[in-house]
Amino acid sequence: MRTLGRLSDRAVFLACLAGLVAGVGLFLVLPLAPRFLELHRLPTNRDFDVELRPQGQVTAFWVVSMACFALAVWQWRRGRRPSWALLLAGIAVLHLLALLVPPVASKDVYAYSFYGKVQTEYGANPYLSFPDQHPTDPWHKFWSWRLFGPVYGPPFLLLLRLLAMAAGPSLLSWVVLTKLVLVAAELAAIWLLVGALRADPGLGEDPRWPLLLIGWNPMVLQSIGMSAHVDALLLLVLAGALLAHRRGRHLLAFLLLVGCFLVKVYMGPLAALYAIWLAAGRPSPRAKVATVAGLGLLGALLTALVYLPYASAGGKLLTSAVDVSGHFSSGSPPNLVRRLLAAVLPVFGLSDPAAAAVGARLGRQLAIAGILVAFVLVARKLRAGVDPWPRIATFFLAYLLLTPWVFYWHEVPLLGIVAAIPWGLTSLVAVALSITLVPLAPAGPPAVGTGARGSPAGDLVDTLAGFASRYGGALLVLWLGWRARRRVVKGGGTAAPAAPDAERSPAPH
Repeated sequence: MRTLGRLSDRAVFLACLAGLVAGVGLFLVLPLAPRFLELHRLPTNRDFDVELRPQGQVTAFWVVSMACFALAVWQWRRGRRPSWALLLAGIAVLHLLALLVPPVASKDVYAYSFYGKVQTEYGANPYLSFPDQHPTDPWHKFWSWRLFGPVYGPPFLLLLRLLAMAAGPSLLSWVVLTKLVLVAAELAAIWLLVGALRADPGLGEDPRWPLLLIGWNPMVLQSIGMSAHVDALLLLVLAGALLAHRRGRHLLAFLLLVGCFLVKVYMGPLAALYAIWLAAGRPSPRAKVATVAGLGLLGALLTALVYLPYASAGGKLLTSAVDVSGHFSSGSPPNLVRRLLAAVLPVFGLSDPAAAAVGARLGRQLAIAGILVAFVLVARKLRAGVDPWPRIATFFLAYLLLTPWVFYWHEVPLLGIVAAIPWGLTSLVAVALSITLVPLAPAGPPAVGTGARGSPAGDLVDTLAGFASRYGGALLVLWLGWRARRRVVKGGGTAAPAAPDAERSPAPH
Protein backbone atom coordinates (compact mmCIF):
# COMPACT_ATOMS: atom_id res chain seq x y z
CA MET A 1 0.00 0.00 0.00
CA ARG A 2 2.91 2.37 0.68
CA THR A 3 4.19 1.76 -2.85
CA LEU A 4 0.74 2.52 -4.22
CA GLY A 5 0.64 5.74 -2.24
CA ARG A 6 3.91 6.93 -3.79
CA LEU A 7 2.59 6.54 -7.33
CA SER A 8 0.91 9.39 -9.16
CA ASP A 9 -2.78 9.27 -10.00
CA ARG A 10 -1.89 8.75 -13.64
CA ALA A 11 0.40 5.82 -12.86
CA VAL A 12 -2.18 4.10 -10.63
CA PHE A 13 -4.96 4.27 -13.20
CA LEU A 14 -2.60 3.37 -16.04
CA ALA A 15 -1.70 0.22 -14.12
CA CYS A 16 -5.38 -0.58 -13.60
CA LEU A 17 -6.07 -0.03 -17.28
CA ALA A 18 -3.13 -2.23 -18.25
CA GLY A 19 -4.56 -5.02 -16.10
CA LEU A 20 -7.99 -4.61 -17.69
CA VAL A 21 -6.50 -4.69 -21.19
CA ALA A 22 -4.46 -7.78 -20.30
CA GLY A 23 -7.52 -9.51 -18.85
CA VAL A 24 -9.62 -8.93 -21.97
CA GLY A 25 -6.83 -9.34 -24.50
CA LEU A 26 -4.97 -12.38 -23.17
CA PHE A 27 -7.88 -14.44 -21.91
CA LEU A 28 -10.67 -13.62 -24.35
CA VAL A 29 -9.45 -11.88 -27.52
CA LEU A 30 -6.50 -14.18 -28.25
CA PRO A 31 -8.36 -17.49 -27.82
CA LEU A 32 -11.73 -16.38 -29.18
CA ALA A 33 -11.26 -13.73 -31.89
CA PRO A 34 -10.09 -16.28 -34.52
CA ARG A 35 -13.39 -18.15 -34.00
CA PHE A 36 -15.48 -15.07 -34.73
CA LEU A 37 -15.32 -15.63 -38.48
CA GLU A 38 -16.87 -19.08 -38.05
CA LEU A 39 -20.24 -17.34 -37.89
CA HIS A 40 -19.98 -16.96 -41.67
CA ARG A 41 -20.06 -20.73 -42.14
CA LEU A 42 -23.77 -21.39 -42.47
CA PRO A 43 -25.52 -23.75 -42.28
CA THR A 44 -23.62 -25.22 -39.36
CA ASN A 45 -23.73 -28.41 -37.31
CA ARG A 46 -22.87 -26.57 -34.09
CA ASP A 47 -25.79 -26.27 -31.71
CA PHE A 48 -25.16 -23.90 -28.82
CA ASP A 49 -28.26 -25.18 -27.02
CA VAL A 50 -26.79 -28.65 -26.50
CA GLU A 51 -23.02 -28.19 -26.51
CA LEU A 52 -20.43 -26.01 -24.86
CA ARG A 53 -19.99 -22.56 -26.34
CA PRO A 54 -16.42 -21.30 -26.83
CA GLN A 55 -15.74 -18.99 -23.88
CA GLY A 56 -11.97 -18.70 -23.75
CA GLN A 57 -10.43 -18.40 -20.32
CA VAL A 58 -13.37 -16.53 -18.84
CA THR A 59 -12.45 -17.32 -15.23
CA ALA A 60 -8.98 -15.82 -15.60
CA PHE A 61 -10.51 -12.83 -17.37
CA TRP A 62 -12.79 -12.15 -14.43
CA VAL A 63 -10.17 -12.62 -11.73
CA VAL A 64 -7.67 -10.28 -13.39
CA SER A 65 -10.05 -7.69 -14.82
CA MET A 66 -12.28 -7.37 -11.79
CA ALA A 67 -9.33 -7.06 -9.44
CA CYS A 68 -8.03 -4.16 -11.54
CA PHE A 69 -11.47 -2.55 -11.80
CA ALA A 70 -12.05 -2.86 -8.04
CA LEU A 71 -8.66 -1.24 -7.40
CA ALA A 72 -9.53 1.61 -9.76
CA VAL A 73 -12.87 2.26 -8.02
CA TRP A 74 -11.21 2.07 -4.59
CA GLN A 75 -8.58 4.59 -5.60
CA TRP A 76 -11.25 6.86 -7.06
CA ARG A 77 -13.18 6.81 -3.80
CA ARG A 78 -9.95 7.67 -1.96
CA GLY A 79 -9.75 10.87 -3.98
CA ARG A 80 -7.44 9.98 -6.85
CA ARG A 81 -8.52 11.26 -10.26
CA PRO A 82 -7.33 10.14 -13.71
CA SER A 83 -7.46 12.66 -16.53
CA TRP A 84 -10.27 12.86 -19.04
CA ALA A 85 -7.82 11.78 -21.73
CA LEU A 86 -6.81 8.62 -19.86
CA LEU A 87 -10.41 7.65 -19.09
CA LEU A 88 -11.50 8.19 -22.69
CA ALA A 89 -8.49 6.34 -24.07
CA GLY A 90 -9.26 3.44 -21.72
CA ILE A 91 -12.87 3.32 -22.90
CA ALA A 92 -11.76 3.31 -26.55
CA VAL A 93 -9.16 0.54 -26.12
CA LEU A 94 -11.36 -1.67 -23.92
CA HIS A 95 -14.36 -1.41 -26.21
CA LEU A 96 -12.33 -2.09 -29.34
CA LEU A 97 -11.01 -5.24 -27.69
CA ALA A 98 -14.49 -6.23 -26.52
CA LEU A 99 -15.84 -5.94 -30.05
CA LEU A 100 -13.32 -8.57 -31.18
CA VAL A 101 -14.71 -11.15 -28.75
CA PRO A 102 -17.61 -13.32 -29.98
CA PRO A 103 -20.59 -13.45 -27.60
CA VAL A 104 -19.33 -14.87 -24.28
CA ALA A 105 -21.45 -16.73 -21.70
CA SER A 106 -24.65 -15.56 -23.40
CA LYS A 107 -26.64 -16.47 -26.49
CA ASP A 108 -29.07 -13.56 -26.37
CA VAL A 109 -27.72 -11.81 -29.45
CA TYR A 110 -28.58 -14.92 -31.47
CA ALA A 111 -32.10 -14.91 -30.02
CA TYR A 112 -32.36 -11.27 -31.06
CA SER A 113 -31.52 -12.34 -34.61
CA PHE A 114 -34.62 -14.52 -34.69
CA TYR A 115 -36.90 -11.69 -33.54
CA GLY A 116 -35.52 -9.49 -36.30
CA LYS A 117 -35.39 -12.11 -39.05
CA VAL A 118 -38.89 -13.46 -38.41
CA GLN A 119 -40.23 -9.98 -39.21
CA THR A 120 -38.19 -9.32 -42.34
CA GLU A 121 -37.83 -12.74 -43.96
CA TYR A 122 -40.97 -14.53 -42.80
CA GLY A 123 -43.28 -11.53 -42.43
CA ALA A 124 -44.53 -12.83 -39.08
CA ASN A 125 -45.49 -11.14 -35.84
CA PRO A 126 -42.65 -11.96 -33.39
CA TYR A 127 -45.11 -12.17 -30.49
CA LEU A 128 -46.77 -15.10 -32.26
CA SER A 129 -43.53 -16.78 -33.32
CA PHE A 130 -40.81 -18.89 -31.80
CA PRO A 131 -37.64 -20.42 -33.30
CA ASP A 132 -38.81 -24.02 -33.58
CA GLN A 133 -41.44 -22.90 -36.07
CA HIS A 134 -38.55 -22.45 -38.53
CA PRO A 135 -36.30 -25.49 -37.97
CA THR A 136 -34.80 -25.41 -41.48
CA ASP A 137 -33.55 -21.84 -41.22
CA PRO A 138 -29.73 -21.74 -41.54
CA TRP A 139 -29.53 -19.68 -38.33
CA HIS A 140 -31.73 -22.08 -36.33
CA LYS A 141 -28.89 -23.86 -34.52
CA PHE A 142 -27.77 -20.56 -32.98
CA TRP A 143 -31.21 -19.63 -31.69
CA SER A 144 -32.06 -20.23 -28.03
CA TRP A 145 -35.39 -20.14 -26.17
CA ARG A 146 -36.75 -22.15 -29.08
CA LEU A 147 -40.27 -22.54 -27.70
CA PHE A 148 -40.69 -18.97 -26.43
CA GLY A 149 -41.58 -15.66 -27.97
CA PRO A 150 -39.83 -12.37 -27.13
CA VAL A 151 -39.82 -10.94 -23.61
CA TYR A 152 -38.99 -7.49 -25.00
CA GLY A 153 -41.21 -4.58 -25.93
CA PRO A 154 -41.93 -3.09 -29.37
CA PRO A 155 -39.19 -0.41 -29.41
CA PHE A 156 -36.49 -3.07 -29.31
CA LEU A 157 -38.30 -5.36 -31.74
CA LEU A 158 -38.61 -2.51 -34.23
CA LEU A 159 -34.89 -1.84 -33.85
CA LEU A 160 -34.17 -5.54 -34.45
CA ARG A 161 -36.25 -5.39 -37.62
CA LEU A 162 -34.09 -2.56 -38.93
CA LEU A 163 -30.91 -4.41 -37.99
CA ALA A 164 -32.13 -7.55 -39.77
CA MET A 165 -32.80 -5.55 -42.93
CA ALA A 166 -29.28 -4.11 -42.78
CA ALA A 167 -27.49 -7.38 -41.90
CA GLY A 168 -29.05 -9.50 -44.62
CA PRO A 169 -28.30 -13.25 -44.73
CA SER A 170 -24.98 -13.08 -42.85
CA LEU A 171 -25.06 -14.03 -39.17
CA LEU A 172 -21.60 -12.53 -38.73
CA SER A 173 -22.87 -9.21 -40.09
CA TRP A 174 -25.81 -9.44 -37.70
CA VAL A 175 -23.62 -9.93 -34.63
CA VAL A 176 -21.12 -7.22 -35.61
CA LEU A 177 -23.84 -4.71 -36.47
CA THR A 178 -25.78 -5.39 -33.26
CA LYS A 179 -22.61 -5.00 -31.22
CA LEU A 180 -21.79 -1.68 -32.87
CA VAL A 181 -25.28 -0.25 -32.41
CA LEU A 182 -25.54 -1.24 -28.74
CA VAL A 183 -22.00 -0.12 -27.91
CA ALA A 184 -22.89 3.22 -29.49
CA ALA A 185 -25.96 3.32 -27.21
CA GLU A 186 -23.76 2.62 -24.17
CA LEU A 187 -21.27 5.34 -25.08
CA ALA A 188 -24.08 7.82 -25.72
CA ALA A 189 -25.51 6.94 -22.31
CA ILE A 190 -22.18 7.67 -20.63
CA TRP A 191 -22.12 11.06 -22.34
CA LEU A 192 -25.66 11.81 -21.09
CA LEU A 193 -24.69 10.78 -17.55
CA VAL A 194 -21.71 13.13 -17.66
CA GLY A 195 -24.14 15.84 -18.73
CA ALA A 196 -26.48 14.97 -15.84
CA LEU A 197 -23.67 15.44 -13.31
CA ARG A 198 -22.60 18.71 -14.90
CA ALA A 199 -26.20 19.93 -14.84
CA ASP A 200 -26.27 19.66 -11.02
CA PRO A 201 -22.82 20.39 -9.52
CA GLY A 202 -24.42 20.34 -6.07
CA LEU A 203 -24.44 16.54 -6.18
CA GLY A 204 -20.74 16.61 -5.37
CA GLU A 205 -19.74 13.92 -7.89
CA ASP A 206 -16.99 14.39 -10.47
CA PRO A 207 -18.44 14.31 -14.03
CA ARG A 208 -15.73 11.78 -14.95
CA TRP A 209 -17.22 9.15 -12.62
CA PRO A 210 -19.53 7.52 -15.24
CA LEU A 211 -16.54 6.98 -17.54
CA LEU A 212 -14.83 4.85 -14.93
CA LEU A 213 -17.86 3.16 -13.37
CA ILE A 214 -19.43 2.09 -16.67
CA GLY A 215 -16.82 2.53 -19.39
CA TRP A 216 -14.12 0.54 -17.57
CA ASN A 217 -16.40 -2.02 -15.91
CA PRO A 218 -15.66 -5.59 -17.11
CA MET A 219 -19.26 -6.61 -16.46
CA VAL A 220 -20.49 -3.88 -18.80
CA LEU A 221 -17.83 -4.80 -21.38
CA GLN A 222 -18.97 -8.42 -21.36
CA SER A 223 -22.65 -7.49 -21.35
CA ILE A 224 -22.56 -5.01 -24.23
CA GLY A 225 -19.26 -4.88 -26.14
CA MET A 226 -18.86 -8.67 -26.18
CA SER A 227 -22.41 -10.00 -25.95
CA ALA A 228 -24.58 -7.13 -27.27
CA HIS A 229 -27.38 -7.08 -24.69
CA VAL A 230 -30.44 -4.87 -25.01
CA ASP A 231 -29.64 -3.39 -21.59
CA ALA A 232 -27.43 -0.86 -23.40
CA LEU A 233 -30.64 0.59 -24.81
CA LEU A 234 -32.15 0.68 -21.31
CA LEU A 235 -29.04 2.44 -20.06
CA LEU A 236 -29.37 5.07 -22.80
CA VAL A 237 -33.05 5.81 -22.13
CA LEU A 238 -32.48 5.85 -18.37
CA ALA A 239 -29.55 8.24 -18.78
CA GLY A 240 -31.84 10.50 -20.79
CA ALA A 241 -34.34 10.41 -17.94
CA LEU A 242 -31.65 11.35 -15.42
CA LEU A 243 -30.47 14.26 -17.58
CA ALA A 244 -34.05 15.47 -18.10
CA HIS A 245 -34.63 15.31 -14.34
CA ARG A 246 -31.48 17.27 -13.54
CA ARG A 247 -32.61 19.96 -15.99
CA GLY A 248 -36.05 20.17 -14.36
CA ARG A 249 -37.95 18.46 -17.20
CA HIS A 250 -39.76 16.01 -14.98
CA LEU A 251 -42.56 15.02 -17.33
CA LEU A 252 -40.00 14.10 -19.99
CA ALA A 253 -38.07 12.09 -17.39
CA PHE A 254 -41.25 10.18 -16.51
CA LEU A 255 -42.02 9.44 -20.16
CA LEU A 256 -38.48 8.16 -20.69
CA LEU A 257 -38.89 5.84 -17.71
CA VAL A 258 -42.08 4.56 -19.32
CA GLY A 259 -39.90 4.01 -22.39
CA CYS A 260 -37.65 1.77 -20.28
CA PHE A 261 -40.73 -0.21 -19.27
CA LEU A 262 -41.64 -0.56 -22.96
CA VAL A 263 -38.31 -2.29 -23.55
CA LYS A 264 -38.32 -4.52 -20.44
CA VAL A 265 -41.33 -4.79 -18.16
CA TYR A 266 -39.42 -5.04 -14.87
CA MET A 267 -38.41 -1.39 -15.31
CA GLY A 268 -42.04 -0.37 -14.74
CA PRO A 269 -41.74 0.16 -10.96
CA LEU A 270 -39.09 2.84 -11.57
CA ALA A 271 -41.60 4.88 -13.58
CA ALA A 272 -44.23 4.28 -10.87
CA LEU A 273 -41.88 5.52 -8.13
CA TYR A 274 -41.05 8.61 -10.15
CA ALA A 275 -44.77 9.30 -10.63
CA ILE A 276 -45.27 9.02 -6.87
CA TRP A 277 -42.45 11.51 -6.34
CA LEU A 278 -44.04 13.92 -8.83
CA ALA A 279 -47.29 13.65 -6.89
CA ALA A 280 -45.59 14.21 -3.52
CA GLY A 281 -45.54 17.96 -4.03
CA ARG A 282 -49.30 18.25 -4.52
CA PRO A 283 -51.21 20.04 -1.73
CA SER A 284 -53.80 17.39 -0.84
CA PRO A 285 -54.23 13.61 -0.90
CA ARG A 286 -56.85 13.96 -3.64
CA ALA A 287 -54.45 15.96 -5.77
CA LYS A 288 -51.72 13.38 -5.18
CA VAL A 289 -53.98 10.55 -6.30
CA ALA A 290 -55.12 12.54 -9.32
CA THR A 291 -51.52 13.19 -10.33
CA VAL A 292 -50.52 9.54 -10.09
CA ALA A 293 -53.70 8.49 -11.94
CA GLY A 294 -53.10 11.06 -14.68
CA LEU A 295 -49.52 9.99 -15.17
CA GLY A 296 -50.61 6.35 -15.16
CA LEU A 297 -53.17 7.08 -17.86
CA LEU A 298 -50.55 8.91 -19.91
CA GLY A 299 -48.19 5.94 -19.58
CA ALA A 300 -50.96 3.53 -20.57
CA LEU A 301 -51.83 5.57 -23.66
CA LEU A 302 -48.17 5.67 -24.70
CA THR A 303 -47.92 1.91 -24.14
CA ALA A 304 -51.01 1.24 -26.27
CA LEU A 305 -49.66 3.45 -29.06
CA VAL A 306 -46.27 1.74 -29.08
CA TYR A 307 -47.81 -1.75 -29.18
CA LEU A 308 -50.07 -0.93 -32.16
CA PRO A 309 -47.69 -2.34 -34.84
CA TYR A 310 -47.95 -5.76 -33.17
CA ALA A 311 -51.62 -5.60 -32.17
CA SER A 312 -52.44 -8.72 -34.22
CA ALA A 313 -50.82 -10.79 -31.43
CA GLY A 314 -53.78 -10.03 -29.15
CA GLY A 315 -53.38 -11.52 -25.69
CA LYS A 316 -49.82 -12.66 -26.40
CA LEU A 317 -48.76 -9.04 -26.08
CA LEU A 318 -49.59 -9.31 -22.37
CA THR A 319 -48.29 -12.82 -21.72
CA SER A 320 -45.13 -13.00 -23.82
CA ALA A 321 -43.00 -11.08 -21.34
CA VAL A 322 -43.90 -13.42 -18.47
CA ASP A 323 -43.57 -16.72 -20.35
CA VAL A 324 -40.19 -17.31 -18.69
CA SER A 325 -41.23 -16.11 -15.24
CA GLY A 326 -41.21 -19.64 -13.85
CA HIS A 327 -37.42 -19.90 -14.20
CA PHE A 328 -34.92 -19.45 -11.38
CA SER A 329 -31.37 -18.16 -11.65
CA SER A 330 -28.66 -20.26 -10.05
CA GLY A 331 -27.87 -18.90 -6.60
CA SER A 332 -30.75 -16.42 -6.38
CA PRO A 333 -32.30 -16.17 -2.90
CA PRO A 334 -35.71 -17.48 -4.11
CA ASN A 335 -33.92 -20.42 -5.73
CA LEU A 336 -32.20 -21.06 -2.40
CA VAL A 337 -35.62 -21.19 -0.72
CA ARG A 338 -36.86 -23.47 -3.48
CA ARG A 339 -33.97 -25.91 -3.15
CA LEU A 340 -34.08 -25.86 0.66
CA LEU A 341 -37.75 -26.80 0.75
CA ALA A 342 -37.28 -29.44 -1.95
CA ALA A 343 -34.58 -31.06 0.19
CA VAL A 344 -36.32 -30.71 3.58
CA LEU A 345 -40.02 -31.35 2.93
CA PRO A 346 -39.60 -35.02 1.89
CA VAL A 347 -38.36 -35.67 5.46
CA PHE A 348 -41.92 -34.83 6.58
CA GLY A 349 -43.53 -37.27 4.16
CA LEU A 350 -44.00 -35.12 1.04
CA SER A 351 -43.01 -36.70 -2.27
CA ASP A 352 -40.03 -35.24 -4.13
CA PRO A 353 -42.16 -33.77 -6.99
CA ALA A 354 -44.62 -32.23 -4.51
CA ALA A 355 -41.80 -30.78 -2.41
CA ALA A 356 -40.18 -29.30 -5.53
CA ALA A 357 -43.49 -27.73 -6.56
CA VAL A 358 -44.08 -26.25 -3.10
CA GLY A 359 -40.52 -24.90 -3.00
CA ALA A 360 -40.83 -23.27 -6.41
CA ARG A 361 -44.19 -21.70 -5.58
CA LEU A 362 -43.14 -20.40 -2.17
CA GLY A 363 -39.82 -19.14 -3.51
CA ARG A 364 -41.60 -17.02 -6.11
CA GLN A 365 -44.25 -15.81 -3.67
CA LEU A 366 -41.70 -14.72 -1.07
CA ALA A 367 -39.72 -12.90 -3.77
CA ILE A 368 -42.82 -11.04 -4.96
CA ALA A 369 -43.72 -10.13 -1.37
CA GLY A 370 -40.20 -8.89 -0.68
CA ILE A 371 -40.15 -6.75 -3.83
CA LEU A 372 -43.56 -5.27 -2.98
CA VAL A 373 -42.39 -4.43 0.55
CA ALA A 374 -39.27 -2.75 -0.87
CA PHE A 375 -41.44 -0.73 -3.28
CA VAL A 376 -43.77 0.44 -0.50
CA LEU A 377 -40.91 1.35 1.84
CA VAL A 378 -39.18 3.38 -0.86
CA ALA A 379 -42.43 5.03 -2.01
CA ARG A 380 -43.14 6.15 1.57
CA LYS A 381 -39.78 7.90 1.78
CA LEU A 382 -40.17 9.97 -1.40
CA ARG A 383 -40.50 13.66 -0.59
CA ALA A 384 -41.25 16.69 -2.73
CA GLY A 385 -38.15 18.69 -3.53
CA VAL A 386 -35.84 15.86 -2.49
CA ASP A 387 -33.93 13.99 -5.16
CA PRO A 388 -35.80 10.70 -5.77
CA TRP A 389 -33.02 8.92 -7.65
CA PRO A 390 -31.06 7.59 -4.64
CA ARG A 391 -34.28 6.01 -3.35
CA ILE A 392 -35.11 4.63 -6.80
CA ALA A 393 -31.62 3.12 -6.93
CA THR A 394 -32.23 1.49 -3.54
CA PHE A 395 -35.42 -0.14 -4.81
CA PHE A 396 -33.72 -1.31 -8.03
CA LEU A 397 -30.91 -2.87 -5.99
CA ALA A 398 -33.44 -4.60 -3.72
CA TYR A 399 -35.22 -5.95 -6.80
CA LEU A 400 -32.01 -7.41 -8.21
CA LEU A 401 -31.19 -9.04 -4.87
CA LEU A 402 -34.68 -10.52 -4.42
CA THR A 403 -35.89 -11.51 -7.89
CA PRO A 404 -35.83 -15.22 -8.78
CA TRP A 405 -34.66 -14.64 -12.36
CA VAL A 406 -31.69 -12.30 -12.86
CA PHE A 407 -28.57 -12.09 -14.98
CA TYR A 408 -25.58 -9.84 -14.49
CA TRP A 409 -26.46 -7.63 -17.47
CA HIS A 410 -29.73 -6.67 -15.75
CA GLU A 411 -27.63 -4.50 -13.42
CA VAL A 412 -26.36 -2.23 -16.20
CA PRO A 413 -29.22 0.32 -15.81
CA LEU A 414 -28.69 0.40 -12.04
CA LEU A 415 -25.07 1.39 -12.61
CA GLY A 416 -26.39 4.24 -14.72
CA ILE A 417 -28.33 5.58 -11.72
CA VAL A 418 -25.38 4.99 -9.38
CA ALA A 419 -23.19 7.02 -11.75
CA ALA A 420 -25.41 10.09 -11.32
CA ILE A 421 -26.22 10.12 -7.58
CA PRO A 422 -24.07 10.88 -4.52
CA TRP A 423 -22.02 7.95 -3.29
CA GLY A 424 -23.66 5.94 -0.52
CA LEU A 425 -24.22 2.41 0.71
CA THR A 426 -26.53 1.64 -2.22
CA SER A 427 -23.76 2.66 -4.60
CA LEU A 428 -21.18 0.53 -2.80
CA VAL A 429 -23.37 -2.57 -2.81
CA ALA A 430 -24.26 -2.05 -6.47
CA VAL A 431 -20.58 -1.89 -7.44
CA ALA A 432 -19.85 -5.00 -5.38
CA LEU A 433 -22.75 -6.81 -7.08
CA SER A 434 -21.45 -5.85 -10.52
CA ILE A 435 -18.21 -7.60 -9.59
CA THR A 436 -19.69 -10.79 -8.15
CA LEU A 437 -22.97 -11.39 -9.98
CA VAL A 438 -21.20 -12.83 -13.03
CA PRO A 439 -20.38 -16.53 -12.70
CA LEU A 440 -16.62 -17.06 -12.65
CA ALA A 441 -16.67 -20.58 -14.10
CA PRO A 442 -17.53 -21.24 -17.76
CA ALA A 443 -21.02 -22.61 -18.26
CA GLY A 444 -21.28 -26.22 -19.38
CA PRO A 445 -23.70 -27.54 -21.97
CA PRO A 446 -27.37 -27.43 -20.99
CA ALA A 447 -28.75 -30.55 -19.37
CA VAL A 448 -30.73 -32.66 -21.82
CA GLY A 449 -33.45 -34.96 -20.49
CA THR A 450 -34.50 -35.68 -16.94
CA GLY A 451 -31.59 -37.97 -16.24
CA ALA A 452 -29.28 -35.01 -15.76
CA ARG A 453 -31.24 -33.77 -12.75
CA GLY A 454 -29.35 -34.08 -9.47
CA SER A 455 -30.69 -35.07 -6.08
CA PRO A 456 -32.48 -32.41 -3.96
CA ALA A 457 -29.50 -32.35 -1.57
CA GLY A 458 -27.04 -31.97 -4.44
CA ASP A 459 -29.13 -29.20 -5.99
CA LEU A 460 -29.19 -27.42 -2.62
CA VAL A 461 -25.40 -27.59 -2.29
CA ASP A 462 -24.96 -26.22 -5.83
CA THR A 463 -27.41 -23.41 -5.13
CA LEU A 464 -25.68 -22.54 -1.85
CA ALA A 465 -22.38 -22.31 -3.70
CA GLY A 466 -23.96 -20.09 -6.36
CA PHE A 467 -25.56 -17.88 -3.73
CA ALA A 468 -22.29 -17.46 -1.84
CA SER A 469 -20.26 -16.66 -4.96
CA ARG A 470 -22.77 -14.37 -6.69
CA TYR A 471 -24.45 -12.58 -3.77
CA GLY A 472 -22.11 -13.18 -0.86
CA GLY A 473 -19.78 -10.26 -1.51
CA ALA A 474 -22.59 -7.74 -2.03
CA LEU A 475 -24.47 -8.91 1.08
CA LEU A 476 -21.27 -8.79 3.15
CA VAL A 477 -20.65 -5.22 2.00
CA LEU A 478 -24.27 -4.35 2.84
CA TRP A 479 -23.96 -5.81 6.35
CA LEU A 480 -20.64 -4.09 7.03
CA GLY A 481 -22.05 -0.79 5.76
CA TRP A 482 -25.06 -1.05 8.05
CA ARG A 483 -22.81 -1.87 11.02
CA ALA A 484 -20.53 1.07 10.28
CA ARG A 485 -23.48 3.42 10.01
CA ARG A 486 -24.93 2.22 13.31
CA ARG A 487 -21.58 2.72 15.04
CA VAL A 488 -21.39 6.27 13.75
CA VAL A 489 -24.94 7.02 14.88
CA LYS A 490 -24.32 5.54 18.35
CA GLY A 491 -21.15 7.59 18.61
CA GLY A 492 -23.06 10.78 18.00
CA GLY A 493 -21.78 11.36 14.47
CA THR A 494 -23.58 11.63 11.18
CA ALA A 495 -23.62 8.58 8.94
CA ALA A 496 -24.03 8.54 5.21
CA PRO A 497 -27.48 7.11 4.49
CA ALA A 498 -27.96 3.99 2.41
CA ALA A 499 -29.65 6.13 -0.20
CA PRO A 500 -28.67 9.80 0.32
CA ASP A 501 -31.78 11.96 0.33
CA ALA A 502 -30.62 15.40 1.35
CA GLU A 503 -29.92 16.63 -2.16
CA ARG A 504 -32.55 19.04 -3.37
CA SER A 505 -34.22 19.04 -6.75
CA PRO A 506 -36.42 21.65 -8.37
CA ALA A 507 -40.06 21.42 -7.39
CA PRO A 508 -41.86 18.83 -9.52
CA HIS A 509 -44.01 20.04 -12.36
